[in-house]
Amino acid sequence: MLKRPRGAASQSNGDHNFSVGYGKPPAHTQFKRGQSGNPKGRRKGQRNVRTVVEEALNQRIRIREGDRTRSLTKLDGVILTMITGALKGDAKALASLIAFMRSLGMTGEPPAANDQKPFTADDESLIADFLWRQGSEAQPPTEREDKADDKAAVPTPTDQSTKS
Repeated sequence: MLKRPRGAASQSNGDHNFSVGYGKPPAHTQFKRGQSGNPKGRRKGQRNVRTVVEEALNQRIRIREGDRTRSLTKLDGVILTMITGALKGDAKALASLIAFMRSLGMTGEPPAANDQKPFTADDESLIADFLWRQGSEAQPPTEREDKADDKAAVPTPTDQSTKS
């Protein structure tokens, strides 16, 4: 006697027996040969814009420099033309070249300065006071003499709870 896994049913399709379960749908619900699972999906051979641009820029062309010719890709030719224009004094070509170099990280500019200033003693006391008021395990803030008068008017959390 053959043992089947628990929960898997056996279906007969003519003279073929197979089990139905995870990853094995019944024969009548399986895709037929030549039938797509996404009939309205992308057609075969349809390329996206990036693929078309990459293929066009990777085509090889011949250029003449002086008395010799050389073969290079269209992308190389565009970059070479941009550099040549910038060297001749074309302001638009120079701006394009600098923007292109910046996008590639080739300008050697220093990283942006960190504008964050270190904590001062006043900042630390404010943070400690906030944590203490929120019921944190931190020690209560140490009050300076000039701030003691200001804080006397503000009710503390224990004063507020006793008034309720």
